[in-house]
Amino acid sequence: MDPATAKTLVSAALVASIALFSLVSVQALLAQVAADLRGAKAVRVPVRAHRRAPPRG
Repeated sequence: MDPATAKTLVSAALVASIALFSLVSVQALLAQVAADLRGAKAVRVPVRAHRRAPPRG
C-alpha cells in the first residue's frame, strides 16, 4: 500500500470516528434533555403586586 492511500484511509477512519462520537454525544444530550423535561414540575411562584403611590408634583 502506498503512503498516499494509507494517509487517505487513516483520515477517513478519523473522520468516521469523530462523526460517530458526535452522533452518540448528540443522542445522549437529547436523551438527557428529554429526561429533564419529563422530570420537571411546574412550580407556582406567588406574585405580590404593591400599589404605587401616584407621583406628586
